[in-house]
Amino acid sequence: MTKAIIFDLDGTVFRGDEEVPGASAFVKQQQHNGVRCFFVTNRSNRTSSVICEQLQGYGISCREDDILTSSQATAAYIKTGSVFYIGEDGLRQPLEEAGLTFTQDSPDYVVVGFDRLFTYDKMATACQLIDAGATFIATNPDKCLKMVNGLTPGTGAIVAAVAAGSEVDPVVIGKPERLIFDMALARLELQASEVIALGDNLETDVLAGNRVGMPTALILTGVSTRAQVAESSAQPTWVVEDYQELAAIV
Repeated sequence: MTKAIIFDLDGTVFRGDEEVPGASAFVKQQQHNGVRCFFVTNRSNRTSSVICEQLQGYGISCREDDILTSSQATAAYIKTGSVFYIGEDGLRQPLEEAGLTFTQDSPDYVVVGFDRLFTYDKMATACQLIDAGATFIATNPDKCLKMVNGLTPGTGAIVAAVAAGSEVDPVVIGKPERLIFDMALARLELQASEVIALGDNLETDVLAGNRVGMPTALILTGVSTRAQVAESSAQPTWVVEDYQELAAIV
């Protein structure tokens, strides 16, 4: 029996500022049926409060505790120490709230997230600190995001630059690694078999769900296509065109 659904956000619930058609109605119906709706996002540049406000703007009933970002998961993973980070307020705030110290002087960790003001100087500093012994952490590996006007580079593009420049592969916190879903299950106090992972990306949402043992639903409203499903090793339990089709299944 399904007790909860973990929703991806970008490309699944919204694209930029626009709701994916049918998302809010589907969430409302699931909540009415007693299914808990939880939101897990790889994006690291937005706080849970900002995301919560956006979801509420679509008429989706949620609290900040119903949202887990890759930045929050990163802060929980690090726990203590000092960091140099590349990112925006959505990354800074959870790291700060966790009591981590920000420094460019021999930090324990270099954390790379989504940063629309990313520069060569930031990359050079990160590479030098990693070379000096800092642990390299990526909030997520998303290569691109599906926005209203098309694809735009994601955190993975920045991570790839730092990895190439430092010749070090990062510890990845977000999907497709299972850590962020394990944290979500702990919050929900449920077993993987009781939760459906819903997302638009085979390489992250579906693969992470597979790794943790959840049933998975790929919705074709974002990054991945039906043709890619046939070629991928990450196979979802269901593939649906939209929320109307999904509602007929779950």
